[in-house]
Amino acid sequence: MKKVLGNKWYIFLLSAPALILLAAFVAYPLVNIVIMSLQKTNGLTPAVFVGPDNFLQLIRDEAFIRANLASLGLSILAVLCNAVLAVIVSILLCTLEPRVQKILRTAFVIPLVLSVSVISQLWLTIYHADWGLLNYFLRSVGLGFLQNEWLIDPRTAMICIAVTGMWWAFGMDLLMAYSGIKAIPESYFEAAQLDGAGFLDTVRYITLPLLRNVTKTCITISAIAGLYTFPQVFIMTGGGPGDLTQTVMMYMYRQAFANQRYGMASAVGILVIIETCVILGVIGWLFKLGKYKGGETI
Repeated sequence: MKKVLGNKWYIFLLSAPALILLAAFVAYPLVNIVIMSLQKTNGLTPAVFVGPDNFLQLIRDEAFIRANLASLGLSILAVLCNAVLAVIVSILLCTLEPRVQKILRTAFVIPLVLSVSVISQLWLTIYHADWGLLNYFLRSVGLGFLQNEWLIDPRTAMICIAVTGMWWAFGMDLLMAYSGIKAIPESYFEAAQLDGAGFLDTVRYITLPLLRNVTKTCITISAIAGLYTFPQVFIMTGGGPGDLTQTVMMYMYRQAFANQRYGMASAVGILVIIETCVILGVIGWLFKLGKYKGGETI
């Protein structure tokens, strides 16, 4: 067996099916997108090579810049309100009775069972100005003056989009953080208690350092999910009012399927990929900069 696995040809043959699938479904589409981003094409007439013109138009397009800033804002909110908050809540959750932990853990995970499209429809009914549950609740408790057209008001539309996405995805980050804490050996906490360490001390010197890799994963997933926000916007506001809630993914969708500018949409996709790589690099650099020394990570 060692001779077989040590033979490079056998290794290549065993990995060939996966490599073929990777090339067919990842490499080829990516190369095709790069080529299309340098062309002017609507999918019907012959493509015309325009070089970097699509990219130059994008960086001068105020709508694209606003959409990009909106997506980056959602990405930052997702990190702060999902990843960071999930770590805090999971730490507090572990201090409760096991039965209470199970109930709350289940409650947080329930939204993950539903698709983001269903979640968006659900929150659409909550935010509806006429028969939405939010305005009904405000009227019921005597706060009718706070009623609002939540998805139409420029001050609240993007906040509603953000809340919807975070409510849906929070359970995933919580589960990862909770599982990471449970993976820490109990003997570490017992030793800390014997040394007279309090709750905050154990969190600072044991839980957070050993939860470093899990926290990095939560932040990475939340940042990318925020940047790629699309279903909530498409279902709840369509990018409106105006283009206030238009994210970069919504902008790309409009360029491709509303304006039939597939070259421009491909250029947007390339820029989003570059932004994703930059975000991943920054997150990795920050965690490397503050790397915990002299301890283990989970």
